[in-house]
Amino acid sequence: MNGDKKRQNPFSVYAVVSQVGFMVVVPLLLFIWGGSWLINRFSLPDWLMIVFALTGIAVMISSVGTYLRKMIKMYDNKEDKSDPLHHDLRDHDYFED
Repeated sequence: MNGDKKRQNPFSVYAVVSQVGFMVVVPLLLFIWGGSWLINRFSLPDWLMIVFALTGIAVMISSVGTYLRKMIKMYDNKEDKSDPLHHDLRDHDYFED
């Protein structure tokens, strides 16, 4: 029943979208800014900026993928019958009249 309330709340969509946007922007900015600072501070070769940018992209893809998998699992209606601990809550109806 709690999952139904989450699906009916229109702000939950905005929360997911803003979280994904945050996970896209922050790693890129951190790795690009951090890479630029390291290159200037330690006089490193400029081609390392590409490595920092690609690392930021990899972190971004990984974090967004993990987050979206969690969201899909949370909002998925399909029941996983292969899970040995899965059971129907209606099995706990002890007070049949």
